[in-house]
Amino acid sequence: MYILAFSDPSALLKHELAYVLGQIRNPVAIPVLTGVLGDLKQDPMVRHEAGEALGAIGCIESIQVLQKYCHADEDVAVRETCEIAIDNIIKHHQANEAEKERLEADSEGSLMFGSVDPAPPAKVLLPTVQLREQLLDTSLALFDRYKAMFALRNQGTKEAVLALCDGLDDDSA
Repeated sequence: MYILAFSDPSALLKHELAYVLGQIRNPVAIPVLTGVLGDLKQDPMVRHEAGEALGAIGCIESIQVLQKYCHADEDVAVRETCEIAIDNIIKHHQANEAEKERLEADSEGSLMFGSVDPAPPAKVLLPTVQLREQLLDTSLALFDRYKAMFALRNQGTKEAVLALCDGLDDDSA
């Protein structure tokens, strides 16, 4: 019945619904989220969150639809979110078993916040200054920059918070 909520006039409600569907990671939501992502009548904020939710669910079957919007959508937030979601599926959810164990160990900070993030955190053992550089390096893939962002969040130090604030000046969605 949650599909009916996507016809509500509130973009914020629909954004939050897409977010929650990604957080619960139930593949049953994939067709609805795919439809929302492709519905150009939806607010870009809602479409972006549908793409992020598809990445959070992590099914390889979602890659094809995400690629379509990653390259051809008129909204930069939707394009960039789809790019991150594809990397999240390929590099995180579909990683081989050894890599999954390492990623799960690195993702312990995400458990502290109770969220399914668009990217696992980079190794939090990296110095804050190095994570800040990675976050601000626009030559890197957004997925790798997000990894630095979540590692800084997990550090929770004053220095890490200031590094995150530096990232707010970025043009990227």
